[in-house]
Amino acid sequence: MFRPLRMVVVSWALLCSLAHGAQPDLTKLTVGYSPISAATLPFFIAVEERLFQKHGLEVVPVFFGGSPLINAAIMAGEFPIGLTGGAGIISSQLAGSDLTVIGSYLQVLTIDGMARPGIKSIEDLRGKKVAVSRIGASTYFAGLSMLDSRGMKPTDVAFIQAGGVGESYAALVNGAVDGAMIGYPFSLKAKQAGYALLFRPPDTEYGLYPNATIAARESWLKDPRNRKIAVSFLRAMGEGLHLSKTDAVASKKALRRYTRVQDEATLQGTFEFFQPYFPASLRTIEKAMANAIKFLDHPKAKQLDAKQTFNNSFVEEALR
Repeated sequence: MFRPLRMVVVSWALLCSLAHGAQPDLTKLTVGYSPISAATLPFFIAVEERLFQKHGLEVVPVFFGGSPLINAAIMAGEFPIGLTGGAGIISSQLAGSDLTVIGSYLQVLTIDGMARPGIKSIEDLRGKKVAVSRIGASTYFAGLSMLDSRGMKPTDVAFIQAGGVGESYAALVNGAVDGAMIGYPFSLKAKQAGYALLFRPPDTEYGLYPNATIAARESWLKDPRNRKIAVSFLRAMGEGLHLSKTDAVASKKALRRYTRVQDEATLQGTFEFFQPYFPASLRTIEKAMANAIKFLDHPKAKQLDAKQTFNNSFVEEALR
């Protein structure tokens, strides 16, 4: 009497086992990233929409407060792939590392220079404190660009390392600094709160810049198995990049979770602001890397060929 039921149970267990066995095993991949802002939106979307799982990866995101920390962690073997600023990668290369850029998802410097009410110009920041995520991060190079646009030197202000874009925003609001280099949605919040917008790089000659790149060690990439992982990662990132430009719902969902901004108008404004700046593909632009080299204070920087700083072959393979 009970035999048919037991047969059903056994058959169901067997089917579940076969179905589970038919699913490809996911490769676990820890990825260091920075910043917590809309500049990282393609990655946030790829995580939220399970695009990495689609391509066989189980990605574990780990936040670091600035590119130098991510680069050091990659070199230390803590994880193989990091989302970091292009200038930081070049600095690491000049110091002798084998880090290279294998993809770029934001090649416009979308980091605004904001200041407390009463400061009317960039020149008014002379002798004052300006918050950046970390020295060597993209926010720092945005600060250098802002000063350079007025013929000022890095020593004309005191750069304060806040640890992240959100922390820089908090330092500005709390009065700990006089200015801050921050990206959307935090710069939009600052503007709405009455803080002064002093510098917007996309509106200047400093706009083209490797703001957000994907990096890995050349020695790690030489292994065919690791190359396959990198290409799969880029395929998922490419899909996330596409949604960053086309899907407001997915973009705002990801921004809401990672930036903790809940205001619908701010989220929509952030999505619309970044739409034209996210590129059509993850290919790195040579000119953007060349622009980053200009601001590097290193004796070998002037002789460095920008073509040596990145490798687009991984993106080309991912697009096939």
